[in-house]
Amino acid sequence: MPKQFLVFASFVDRLNDRFGVLASWMVLIAVLVSTANALIRYGFNVSSNGWLEAQWYLFAGMVMFGAATTFRLNEHVRVDVLYAMYPNKFRLWLDFWGGIVFFLPVTIIIGYYSWEFFVTSVIQNETSSNPGGLIRWPVRGAITLGFFLLTLQGVSEIIKRYAAIIGMIQIDPKYERPLQ
Repeated sequence: MPKQFLVFASFVDRLNDRFGVLASWMVLIAVLVSTANALIRYGFNVSSNGWLEAQWYLFAGMVMFGAATTFRLNEHVRVDVLYAMYPNKFRLWLDFWGGIVFFLPVTIIIGYYSWEFFVTSVIQNETSSNPGGLIRWPVRGAITLGFFLLTLQGVSEIIKRYAAIIGMIQIDPKYERPLQ
């Protein structure tokens, strides 16, 4: 395996970490918008659908821009309840093949179809049906960009898993169940 693949994987990791930081800032902005919206609504009896939709858009950005970093950090939810019992080498193979067979096809398909929704939204200048609502294409674009970033991170993880399998790098595929 050429080292250029690992250089690409490292680039993808850094790129997605920057989007992860953006997602973190969106959490703070969403809290501030939500607080201001509640204070204005209950303090002055004034409300706007635009502010509510801004919160939804920020939440979408948090999820879509933070998903790839969450995946890279192995903090995502796993469906396989037996994963923690497997030996590390088996986990690496499982992650490698699971990424190729399941993860990438799903992210590519969803990204492809979200692109069509995004382009249609831009062309039609789609806006919310709510009075005072926002334009829709930015949130649709966040979905498309998020799945593109998630696909790139999937490729990065597959590269790193293969490099670990053949002994080029060390990866600890340890996974801990979230506390219940």
